[in-house]
Amino acid sequence: MKLILKRNCTCKASLFIAIATMGVMRAAPTATKSEPETIKLFARESPITVGGRTVKVAALTQSNGEHGYSPEKTTGFHVEVVNQLPVPTSIHWHGLILSNLMDGVPFVTQDPIPPGTSRRYDFPLKQSGSYWMHSHYGLQEQQLLSAPMVIRSAAQSKVADAEFTVMLSDFSFTSPQDILKGLVGKAQGMKGKQQDKGMPNSKPMSMSEQKESLVVQLWDAASKRLIAQKVQTPPPDVDVKYDALLANRRTIDNPQVLEIKPGQSVLLRLIGAASATNFFIDTRKLDATIVATDGEDVQPLKGNFFQLSTAQRLDLLVTIPETGGVFPVLALAEGSTLQAGVLLATPGAKIPKGTLAIRAQQKMGGLDNTQEIRLVAKNPLPERPVQRSLPSVLGGSMITYTWTINGASYPNRDSLNVKKGERVELVISNTTGMSHPMHLHGHVFEVTEIDGRKITGAKRDTILVPPKSTIKVVFDANDPGVWAYHCHILYHLATGMFTVLKYENAEIKFWKPEKTATELENPLELNNAAAFWREMTTGLFTSSKAVTAQGEEGR
Repeated sequence: MKLILKRNCTCKASLFIAIATMGVMRAAPTATKSEPETIKLFARESPITVGGRTVKVAALTQSNGEHGYSPEKTTGFHVEVVNQLPVPTSIHWHGLILSNLMDGVPFVTQDPIPPGTSRRYDFPLKQSGSYWMHSHYGLQEQQLLSAPMVIRSAAQSKVADAEFTVMLSDFSFTSPQDILKGLVGKAQGMKGKQQDKGMPNSKPMSMSEQKESLVVQLWDAASKRLIAQKVQTPPPDVDVKYDALLANRRTIDNPQVLEIKPGQSVLLRLIGAASATNFFIDTRKLDATIVATDGEDVQPLKGNFFQLSTAQRLDLLVTIPETGGVFPVLALAEGSTLQAGVLLATPGAKIPKGTLAIRAQQKMGGLDNTQEIRLVAKNPLPERPVQRSLPSVLGGSMITYTWTINGASYPNRDSLNVKKGERVELVISNTTGMSHPMHLHGHVFEVTEIDGRKITGAKRDTILVPPKSTIKVVFDANDPGVWAYHCHILYHLATGMFTVLKYENAEIKFWKPEKTATELENPLELNNAAAFWREMTTGLFTSSKAVTAQGEEGR
């Protein structure tokens, strides 16, 4: 759908009808005591500063400017997404168990939200913990159309004296559509060279054989801790070279400073909201304990160097020394020297300037199963036999830059089929030379086997499958519908590593694979969204104050 701006009354009148119908620009009716409060989340432009340059990105903010939304578990989820962008959007509530038509995936569970309109999402909350929200339309996630979502419960408030949420993102001055064009163009060039040499064009990706001195995670058996260690190893394959990493939308040379007190216990909720970057988390002098993954409690696992893949969440518990001070918590990019992070600081502690740069002195290696194989669910799924085992073979080639699940590249009408009530096993085999963070919507699964070793692993919604690795997970098919299942590296998703989990007799009216290409044909061009909104609302109201109060708040 192409949107053409026209300075005429017909266009503005049509928008006014849509706005009035959806309740975007008018005050909400007075709520009765029995009605839950509805939170408006605005998809809009927002400025950030990277490398001394102020640039426009996208954001999901409330009317008071707060990024995202953190509901109380008992109140349920009641949100109206207001699209103030000049193109369609659709917001997914990552990790939540919810009714299928609330999941926010365009051309799977709903149609996209057109510009100037809104859509309501209402459902009970069954979980508490660290989650997040992000656009599932086109490449908007790379433009930072995402935000944290912590679901609070009484038990959660007792975990630590203080808590902070740290959302990690990757950033490029190059537009995501140009990044994708570059990846595809590079693949086509490689394909031509291979054909010139008479070599097959279906050669799978493989890691470089040349070894480098890289920092990786190791298990220290003596201290029973996860630690950092420099080793000689081949570098991991990564798709995109970014300009910076961000922690809560800030670079490490201008970090967010989080105030703490000596002796406090602090819960750090880390969200891997990058589009194509896996992270190592370095707590440096602070000993830390993993207490939850993807919002689900795990048995405590100690260390000071942890793995966090794209789309996963990691809850770390630390104790601040009684002596106080400044304590960096860093996120370092897999296969790169880029880093981001925050500073924990006690009152009066002097914060050194210029000691942290956007690039570390050492390059990181690749994520693997070192951490995952040692995670144990605190509340595992009830034991019951597997009733259906589904293969999920991950394939792909840099020579064509196409990515597949079970040999097929989306869009297609293939699906992973289940029946309600079944205990389902998903066997995820990665035949490529890249890691793939695989996300199943609407379900929580338990990791049961890694490369032939049976475990009672973590409960998750996203599992990183390293190169040439096979991981088995199980879940109970209790939520009928058509659910997205895909790699969370955005450019792999966009070029085929996507399919659906489909229940028997599920409603498929919104599942329109043939329309997914339109998402890439209608990219979000930043720096014109605010102009679009002003253009389309000029003259519709006698008072500009009304527009500001309801449509442009928090800018």
